[in-house]
Amino acid sequence: MDKRTALDRLRNLDRDIVILRDIIAALGFDEETALPERGFEERGEQLAMLSLMLHEKRCDRELETLVEYLSGQELGEADRALVKAHRRFFETEACLPPRLVEKEARLLAEGHGAWVRAREADDFRAFEPVLGEIVDFEREKALAIRPSWDPYDTLLDLYEEGQSAGRIAAVFDPLEERIHDLMDRCADAGIDTSFLYCSYDRDRLHAFCLDVIGRMGFDFSRGMVSTSAHPFTSYLGRDDIRITTRYTDPSFFDAISTIVHECGHALYDMHASLNGDIRNTSIGCGTSMSLHESQSRFWENMIMRSRPFWVCMYPRLQEAVPALAAVSLDDFWRAVNLSCPSAIRVNADELTYPLHIIMRFRLERQLIRGELPVGKLPEAWNRMSLETVRYAVKSDREGCLQDSHWAGGLFGYFPSYALGSIAAASFMKALEKEAGGRQALEADLASGRWSVVTGFQDRMIWRYGAVYGFDETVERVTGKPLTVEDYTAYLADKYSTIYNLQ
Repeated sequence: MDKRTALDRLRNLDRDIVILRDIIAALGFDEETALPERGFEERGEQLAMLSLMLHEKRCDRELETLVEYLSGQELGEADRALVKAHRRFFETEACLPPRLVEKEARLLAEGHGAWVRAREADDFRAFEPVLGEIVDFEREKALAIRPSWDPYDTLLDLYEEGQSAGRIAAVFDPLEERIHDLMDRCADAGIDTSFLYCSYDRDRLHAFCLDVIGRMGFDFSRGMVSTSAHPFTSYLGRDDIRITTRYTDPSFFDAISTIVHECGHALYDMHASLNGDIRNTSIGCGTSMSLHESQSRFWENMIMRSRPFWVCMYPRLQEAVPALAAVSLDDFWRAVNLSCPSAIRVNADELTYPLHIIMRFRLERQLIRGELPVGKLPEAWNRMSLETVRYAVKSDREGCLQDSHWAGGLFGYFPSYALGSIAAASFMKALEKEAGGRQALEADLASGRWSVVTGFQDRMIWRYGAVYGFDETVERVTGKPLTVEDYTAYLADKYSTIYNLQ
């Protein structure tokens, strides 16, 4: 076998895997957005069968032989990354027996349905039995992959290669202290936010939201926007990237921040899948959850919550929400950046948001390690919310039932949100330098020249898809390893300006 023949065969086998993965994603999207309540059991059977087929294809002996052969060959960057992606699977999840793969698909479909019902009823006890099964399963899965590892470290590594609880705690502990310090200094600012809760026409606000993401570069010929109980982005194919939003939160601004966040994810996948070297392959999409979150948090917070962004968009928002006619730009900008402890993670302000992640990181680590019984989760959540987020939880719905992640078995995912925010601050610093300084970048944003931002993101991150990992990408873009200092400096600078701190 020669190298070219082996690469062609690898790409053919990989394409079959990608197609099947996308079919599973399509069923998952439907499950989140349109599936009737009684359809979850059958959907679980469908996903179980397809997941087993996908696992068998990924474990194919011919594929493993090709990966072993090509791992010793001199390859281009894209081919080397594709080989590495499959080799990593063979080193981790390939060892899972078919019964576990099938069980996982059924269990997670059941889990999502149970979570939806429990959330609607505001009753954790209705979700507790299936969550207990999911926690036990995730622990069993982790130990099957790496018996000698801490099971939570294994789950973290599956989402972000090289991460561990110790490494994350070393970042999160001092970050929590710095955020608490800023929160103390930002208290009692007297910022009025009442107008964010005014009545509005949903269709007009939705039209505004679509205008915003269109200006960001969302390609409506290759993507769509829907609604769901919990917003998310789903890659259903190289030209089928979908996002969801919601209009059920008390503040109309939450709908704007949500759709901008999800569009940040979608733009990454949209641009990655245009690269001919990686299009139609397993690496023709975002490289990791942390890097994906860096792109969504970048747009949601560092761009959309900036004053220059609203210099451009506020007059249009006032047309969509007439109640804002008498509200000044500066009053609006300060209101959407108000820092105040709150219950719901996805609606949290930029300063307190990482505390929600730090809390979830600590709770899920305890759950997977068996240090926290599932039945004690609400009490532990409420106690930690008061200590870490500084918010007193009033119900299960605004507490441990607010996120769908654990119902979907996504243990080890939450830290990526905060790691993404940290990386985004360093990316912003690099963008400002390339744009000719902060003032030049702000002038571009205010005038609507957002291609300065997306051009930088595409050139430095998006077009490479999953060719480079998270740590490697951060260093390629910023010239240094990931550091929390850029992020804490960014937060201190921003909130000192908003709150006129000395």
